[in-house]
Amino acid sequence: MKQLDYWLIKQAHLIWLVSIINIGIGVIIPGFDFLAKSISHVALEAPVFAIIHRTADIVIGLSMCGFACAISRTSPNRFSLASLSTLLLGLSMISAGIWTLETPLHLLYNLSIFMIIVPLAFALEFKNRCHSLKFEYLCMAITCLHVFMFWLIYAGFIPAEFNGLVQRLWAIPTMGWFGVAAYRLLQRNQPDNPLFNNANTDG
Repeated sequence: MKQLDYWLIKQAHLIWLVSIINIGIGVIIPGFDFLAKSISHVALEAPVFAIIHRTADIVIGLSMCGFACAISRTSPNRFSLASLSTLLLGLSMISAGIWTLETPLHLLYNLSIFMIIVPLAFALEFKNRCHSLKFEYLCMAITCLHVFMFWLIYAGFIPAEFNGLVQRLWAIPTMGWFGVAAYRLLQRNQPDNPLFNNANTDG
């Protein structure tokens, strides 16, 4: 594995690490209804909280785009659906940090729906590299979770008073999956440079 690919995959851990900020920041905002208001509502709060939240969204989105590039470079397929869907999801996250809820450019007209495809497409493309049945089951479970959650949203089954809490609980496996995927992808692959021989270990 080339050093560039290694670092593009490694930096994907920023996705779940930085998402912790967005998931939890509402707790410390005075008067903010953590249970009802979505994560994106933080951008409408006081500047100090809004800037932190929007910066986190952009960092997460850029990290997803970097991971998409790594997927494309290392995928065994000529056309990588996992890379394309991850890139579109990353662009939607960047847009969420630039534009607030009042504009359809927030999440780029709901491009975030491509999160449904990411785990399953990744599992299929890297099946012969990750060599983990548990990881494949995890990817299928996350995809099913996304389908179920979008159905709940569009059918209007999520109570408004708990919308924010449900979204935050959903965000945990959504963002956490990227950390697991990056780990699995690197577990049996090391950069060409001998300096990185101990960068990761077999599992």
